[in-house]
Amino acid sequence: VLALLALVACSKKEEAAPASPAATQSAQSAAPAAMPAQGAPMSKPAAIASATFSEDPDLRCDLLEVKRVSGGALLVRWRMVNTAGTQGQGLAATAPKSISYNFDWEDLYYIDPAENKKYEHLKDAEGERILQAFYGTLPAGQQRENWAKFPAPPPTSTKISINIPRFPPFEDVAVAP
Repeated sequence: VLALLALVACSKKEEAAPASPAATQSAQSAAPAAMPAQGAPMSKPAAIASATFSEDPDLRCDLLEVKRVSGGALLVRWRMVNTAGTQGQGLAATAPKSISYNFDWEDLYYIDPAENKKYEHLKDAEGERILQAFYGTLPAGQQRENWAKFPAPPPTSTKISINIPRFPPFEDVAVAP
């Protein structure tokens, strides 16, 4: 009985031992980017508009925010969502599908129809893009939030057309002050 208690106590200590930094890093990198910090509530901003991926209707793009920010910039936020679930039922069910999404940076822009002008995303002094945009493989049921900064249109421009690559354009989107 004592040997059994000692064995159980040792196994409990092993379970409580912290994971190695490499294991922790790989577990964190495998977690979805949209997951909140532990204990924080997960908020899902309402979409201004949504569009379906041109190559797979299970990938959706939700436009979340378009607003002027300090420094004469325009902030655009959007969310990519893989809505695919298990296909079929019972023994015929297949695993949920991942969706691959890639694009060319030149295809991320907005158009100011009032000025008839195209604006590409901003870059810093070193030529680095000022954005965070997902590309790669998105597992079923996962989502990624994205953002990009652009030069703001003139104050007289109140609506723009946003192009998220490989989705239909988001037309006549109001620009928040």
